[in-house]
Amino acid sequence: MKRLSIIVPTYNMEDLLPHCLDSIVESTLLGAVEVIVVNDGSSDGSLRVAREYERRYPEAIRVIDKPNGNYGSTVNAALPLATGEYVRLLDADDSVDGALLADYVVFLQQHSGVDMVVSPFIEVGRCSEHRVDYDIYARHRYRHGEEYEADRIFGEGIIRFFMMHSVSYRTELLRQMHYRQSEGISYTDQEWVFYPLFRVRTITFADIPLYRYNLARDGQTMDGAVQLRNISQLAALAENMAMFFAESDKRGFGAERKAFLREIVKNRIRIVLRKYLLDMPDERFEVSEFVAVYSKLLKAAGRCGIGAIDVPVNNRLRVDLLKHWSRYGSRYPAFVRFLLRTADGAMMRVYAAIFRRYGR
Repeated sequence: MKRLSIIVPTYNMEDLLPHCLDSIVESTLLGAVEVIVVNDGSSDGSLRVAREYERRYPEAIRVIDKPNGNYGSTVNAALPLATGEYVRLLDADDSVDGALLADYVVFLQQHSGVDMVVSPFIEVGRCSEHRVDYDIYARHRYRHGEEYEADRIFGEGIIRFFMMHSVSYRTELLRQMHYRQSEGISYTDQEWVFYPLFRVRTITFADIPLYRYNLARDGQTMDGAVQLRNISQLAALAENMAMFFAESDKRGFGAERKAFLREIVKNRIRIVLRKYLLDMPDERFEVSEFVAVYSKLLKAAGRCGIGAIDVPVNNRLRVDLLKHWSRYGSRYPAFVRFLLRTADGAMMRVYAAIFRRYGR
């Protein structure tokens, strides 16, 4: 059995895929790692690149070629074939720190059986790099290498959410829950750090910033303009997550876990509504479209037991965008929205700088 399976979804990443795979194969413990590259109907040379690496590293790399079905379909195709005790995702435009991969594999071996492993990651910009931890808002941090009950982590409020770049799961846990992602839409990495939390019982933390998240590429799905173009997909994702929460068997769940998971759903709904009410240009905004989306999301929230929804600009700037809409049937005027976006950006940069400097 391999110790770690890495699923690499790729769609038209011919130029970036070699760097991604090179970062893995340089590891001194490559024999303990399995890489499953899933070509999602690329129209460029991604499949050719993947096949070449499969030929050169047959003991470590295997390739799945399938018609295009978007991100979730690649995970669904790869997961049943994963042989590693643990599994994680790696986007084809990102990479790992090959010098740390061996340390990460050893850590997994030492903590075999833990359901979820959380580690820092590196944001790689055009001119700078930043380490991202999950305790930057906390007065203390969890000890690395210690096993924690998940309910304790969920209840203490130090961690408010997880990101795909930071987590590996015990593969058998995902199989036992018949884990599947939504297909045909983007942003399902949010499901990767939500659905498994309904079954995770133990969590440990590794002080190994393995994942290198590439922020320098234009046209990423996380780009604000791209998200606005894909707003219907973000709304569908929020509905799917709400439905999963509402329909999941939560018997035996403590109040803390329910509250933690419910808040994740609430925030996904907030994100969609915020983009409509604050970020979307006037020429793109349609009242009928927003009303329809808002109605669907409000019903989804109700199924989850979510009460009143507010849509603040951010956690410190508590101007409620939805309250204004409910009172006046319109968004804030364009110049007010511009000022709110400017203030939001400035506050986020200041907080990021503070926590990156003093958060450790």
